[in-house]
Amino acid sequence: MPTYHVALGALGTLALALPGGRVAPVTAKYRVEQRLTQEVDGTASGAGKEVLQFTTTTFVTVTLNDSAGGRTMRVVIDSMKGDSATPIPAAVMDSARGGEFRAFLDRSGKPSPLTPTGTSAAATQVQGLLTDFFPWVRAGFKVGEAWADTSVNTTGAGSDTVTVRRVTNYKAAANETRDAARAVRITAAHTSTVAGNQPTPQGPAKLEGTGSGSGAYFVSPDGRYLGGEWQLRSALQLSGAFAKNPVPITITQTTKVTAVR
Repeated sequence: MPTYHVALGALGTLALALPGGRVAPVTAKYRVEQRLTQEVDGTASGAGKEVLQFTTTTFVTVTLNDSAGGRTMRVVIDSMKGDSATPIPAAVMDSARGGEFRAFLDRSGKPSPLTPTGTSAAATQVQGLLTDFFPWVRAGFKVGEAWADTSVNTTGAGSDTVTVRRVTNYKAAANETRDAARAVRITAAHTSTVAGNQPTPQGPAKLEGTGSGSGAYFVSPDGRYLGGEWQLRSALQLSGAFAKNPVPITITQTTKVTAVR
């Protein structure tokens, strides 16, 4: 059965954005906790089932600056670690420290995909762990309003790339308290299609499938992202010369983001 690591690159979901209106640069820090379970079902080829379950914790600093036509976003990895089952080597996570990613938010708050700057080769290898930590907040929303977004996000490079096309429905659900501060809870639900390619020890493989997810995040009255939590489930198939029939793969992931003061 091929070694499978789509969990690290195929799960980018929500777009990146913050409400506009600020002039001075804005800096915030976040803790990103992720738990992922991946089951590869090789029963049809006599290989049985393989289950991988691991958690990662990442601290990042996000800086927004005004720019012509919108705002630039700079994300820096302050630290990253995983448990003993994490398939990314600890040395890679250590090397990712200081790695940078960039995105651009246009005037409406619609961002470009988060991409590594090239200052850290290790950052590219952990890119998939960060594509789902900072959700889109439409500028000027009011409680009770709903909106939708369609995004296309590609992670990886060359023969190891995965593209996720996703439709997300948002709703500013209610005023709440988050860590003793006023906030608005925004719910999000999405459906997606996944397609890509991945090299394996047994040769190249094709990946395709669907996914769905839901969750909620919190935004302060002045537009600061205060964190949130969401889940997603993907039903995928991996095919190639290594197996007569496509290999089913199920991925379940939870992400929890906490603003760090």
